[in-house]
Amino acid sequence: MRERLVEVAARLVADDGREAVSARRLASEVGASTQVLYTHFDGVEQLLAEVWREGFRRFGAALDEPARTADPVADWMAQGWGYRRFALRNPHLYRVMFGEHMLTGRPTDDDPAIEVASGTFLSLLTRIERCRDAGRWVLDDLFTAGEVVWAASHGHASIELSGYFGAVRRDPAAAFDECLLRLALGFGDGPEPARRSLATARRRARHADRN
Repeated sequence: MRERLVEVAARLVADDGREAVSARRLASEVGASTQVLYTHFDGVEQLLAEVWREGFRRFGAALDEPARTADPVADWMAQGWGYRRFALRNPHLYRVMFGEHMLTGRPTDDDPAIEVASGTFLSLLTRIERCRDAGRWVLDDLFTAGEVVWAASHGHASIELSGYFGAVRRDPAAAFDECLLRLALGFGDGPEPARRSLATARRRARHADRN
């Protein structure tokens, strides 16, 4: 029930805003009395903080799941596919984490969840750094490179969640392939190595999608 309350709260915030989350509304959604909220949480604010924490726990696991191999660019691309997969499988959590409600229910700065959230960006930087250290990429600034990758990944996921690709009958996976390829080329990778890494990452992503 605790997990169910987190899922329902994420959906309500994503769809209707913070004001939609109340003990009465939550009880109605899960088919219980209003006491169900206070059985598992101290109140709405604690529940919203848990939504934020749970989102980043799952997100961090999704980003760290792809293995690290002898091909760091394929590993980075596989992480990119993990990012997209997380957004599609957890659309309400994703919108709460990164949408206009990003700060709703955000834990205080001394909460361990803040470190978990920051770690998701550091996970990306680590994979980008491996591409640089392997001599595949040339970077002026690692942090800026991470922001560029995040902007592209987040932008694509947000557009896909909006239903745009289905509406215009475009293949979102093919578009994401192109995003990853163009980013790798922009960071200095060679066309052939980049395409080989992309093919490897795509195979890994298809396998992960089936699980």
